[in-house]
Amino acid sequence: MITGSCLCGAVRYQVEGQLARMTHCHCTMCRKAHGAAFATYATGGTSRFAWISGGDAITRFESSPDVERAFCRHCGAVVPSLFGDTLSLPAGNLDGDPGIRPSCHIFTAQAAPWHRIGDDLPRHDGWDYQSERSAVERPAQGKPAPGVLRGSCLCGAVSFEVTGPIVRAHNCFCSRCRKGRSAAHASNAFTKMDDVSFTRGEDRIVLYRLPEARFFSMAFCDTCGSGVPRQDPARGIAIIPLGALDDDPQRGIDSNIFVTSAAPWYPVCGDLPRFDGPAV
Repeated sequence: MITGSCLCGAVRYQVEGQLARMTHCHCTMCRKAHGAAFATYATGGTSRFAWISGGDAITRFESSPDVERAFCRHCGAVVPSLFGDTLSLPAGNLDGDPGIRPSCHIFTAQAAPWHRIGDDLPRHDGWDYQSERSAVERPAQGKPAPGVLRGSCLCGAVSFEVTGPIVRAHNCFCSRCRKGRSAAHASNAFTKMDDVSFTRGEDRIVLYRLPEARFFSMAFCDTCGSGVPRQDPARGIAIIPLGALDDDPQRGIDSNIFVTSAAPWYPVCGDLPRFDGPAV
């Protein structure tokens, strides 16, 4: 039995038997929805899938024609979606080892400029060699003003600007980040709080604070569930989910942190510095 849940635990589910396939998706829609470098989805049949709890906590957003993305309205974590008899399950939700591993990267032509793929799995610019399905293209934007980074949620209700330098950026593999982003890891940038301002939709942001955590919380759009920047007045910083950026930050990730908490289905690869806990 495979089980999974959102970050706050309101939404829980189970799958009996094996999942069919797992892939890493780098399309802009998935990056926006998860606020991460990429999304990892497992697929399977719906006949052996069941919600354990939290059906009333799920919000669904139609991100493109006939495609709905589901998320927990309390914590913003992406949760499974059912399309007819096909299950689409974000692997970051999973508890334990699902007994399946990713087979390839898809839509790498849209991969984030700040992310480096570190493994040797096959890479496909589009869906994959077995499908003619194409990625949904987001509307093109003009050039940003000098010194400004723009970002937004998937539905466009929330937008923001970063006017100061990114001080540091990490891939975090802790279980909280994996559940919160429903992904292999979070990719967060840090800057001064006053260097981030919302240009639209600040009143649409939901802030979920993990009760047992001192600092950890998630900010997301109430319509599409996408991660957006969180401002921390106590520390004077802003935490930006890099997947929410619309512009190239012209810098990469500094390090991988909490690597001992990485999901069993995602080996930490590449040459970035690694830390068992926070970066030092």
